[in-house]
Amino acid sequence: AADRLLPRTAVATQSDGFWYTVQPGDYLSRIAARFGVTVSAIVQANNIVNPNLIYVGQQLWIPGASQSTPPPSPSPTGSPTPSPTAPPSEGFWYTVQPGDYLSRIAARFGVTVSAIVQANNITNPNLIRVGQQLWIPGSGGPQPTPSATASPAPTSTAQPTGTAEPTATSTPSDEGFWYTVQPGDTLSRIAVRFGVTLAALIEANNITNPNLINVGQQLWIPAGGDTPPPTPTATATAPPPTPNPDTTLGYGFGIQPYGADMDFVVDATKGAGFDWVRFQVPWRDFERDGKGQYRWGDLDNIIDALHAGGINVAVSIVKAPDWARPANTDFSVDGPPADAQDFADFLTAFVTRYQGKVQAVELWNEPNLWHEWGNEPLDVARYVDLLCAGYAAVKAQDPAVRVISGGLTPTGVNDGVVAIDDLVFLQRMYQNGARTCFDGLGAHPSGYNNPPDVRFGYTNPDEPEFKNHPSFFFQETMLRYRNVMVSNGDSAKRIWPTEFGWASSPEPITGYEYAADVTLEEQAQYLVRAYGMMKDWGWVGPAYAWNLNFGVVNPGSEMAQFGIWDRPAYAGLRDMPK
Repeated sequence: AADRLLPRTAVATQSDGFWYTVQPGDYLSRIAARFGVTVSAIVQANNIVNPNLIYVGQQLWIPGASQSTPPPSPSPTGSPTPSPTAPPSEGFWYTVQPGDYLSRIAARFGVTVSAIVQANNITNPNLIRVGQQLWIPGSGGPQPTPSATASPAPTSTAQPTGTAEPTATSTPSDEGFWYTVQPGDTLSRIAVRFGVTLAALIEANNITNPNLINVGQQLWIPAGGDTPPPTPTATATAPPPTPNPDTTLGYGFGIQPYGADMDFVVDATKGAGFDWVRFQVPWRDFERDGKGQYRWGDLDNIIDALHAGGINVAVSIVKAPDWARPANTDFSVDGPPADAQDFADFLTAFVTRYQGKVQAVELWNEPNLWHEWGNEPLDVARYVDLLCAGYAAVKAQDPAVRVISGGLTPTGVNDGVVAIDDLVFLQRMYQNGARTCFDGLGAHPSGYNNPPDVRFGYTNPDEPEFKNHPSFFFQETMLRYRNVMVSNGDSAKRIWPTEFGWASSPEPITGYEYAADVTLEEQAQYLVRAYGMMKDWGWVGPAYAWNLNFGVVNPGSEMAQFGIWDRPAYAGLRDMPK
């Protein structure tokens, strides 16, 4: 589209600053550097809630050195949302409903996502809003045109009114009413204004990212917080398809595929009667040289071998490349990107390339731990932004792929610097709107030196260590996570233990001293008993025993202490009832 080729131009220059329209590829630190101001100055001048989340077409006030007051309203220089070009004669207009995203709309009307994107000049396919009108090209069942004129495209889109007063589009009733988002609104402000909870607003409007609402967007304000909204327009639509829930426990191994004999991995997995594997895909290794410069390398061979062997594949996308990370981060450890959209774009490329061959994507790894978060301040809201952006990107390309939240690590630490306690982190994820951004809850329920079927309070005089915190117990972690899910109305989802297991080593590596307390026979018994418990619970999804083959590929490593191949654990898992 022509608007994507425009230079980054500032508009409506004034003596103490000017308005700038966000362009594709922009993020706040780039804009700040371009115009010689600080990120915090732009954040403060525009009342930005989440500095990692801006969108193409958004107007930002770039303050001058003396700028200290909120900016005036921008002069009308164009719609923040690109208007579609004149569509072809065959097709119809569709009004975006709560819960819609492009892949659902495309599937509903039998067209491709790319066709809708092209017909409407959509810059970001992961960002559409309720009430937005989309031209559905080359499809039957025409909808009413968005206006009474004969023009095939709307002549304008809604512009900010300039007033700070809340605007309800209908009189409040016993059930609720529609409200139009105004400049300066945030979801929490709207909730306080109308006396409802933030969770009620999120649920009533199927909001994926509670930090992202748009001026002109229509929100249903429920009475009591639990009334589903009627449609805001007279346009009748079919309900979106509902993904099939996971119904059975899956049996999987965590694997090391890089440098491994993949024929061996496939044979060993199937030989144990397992049907899943899970491994990490370090983003930094496959888009190292710059945005959009992908080098898939041996990953093609790895995934092709697993697919050909009939193995279900789950991957954990982790470790941002240096170019995508904040400039002031600790580059000596891996961490997240500065802009969640870069993560989403990589996921779009990954899912597109391996469509039909990858069944589940876990979004990040242990975000409650300092060295998985770049030694930056641990931030639940920022992780939820990353999760929600990734969820939207994956589902836009392939709704069948299961999106799993990044497995949290039980640490027994809650200082906010080294770690945030996993249970605290999980509850805050729900408070920040994560519920609509994953299909399964990732978990890393470690057993340390404790059997799987004991709980916090268990003692063993011969092995007194790792007994003084609930996070040291496999069962305790699983049951506590389940309780949080149920208390947040999320009981229909399953927990996916993407890593669980027991280390066993007579001479453990420093930091893993508990491995000396677990014999090889106990390792086998604990794994088998854990699978039996998860099967009986009935709310566990695919569970990945950690790990199949690090002892083969990386002998002597800390991961090899958890190894299963060529140990009694493999025979135990192979022979257990499934």
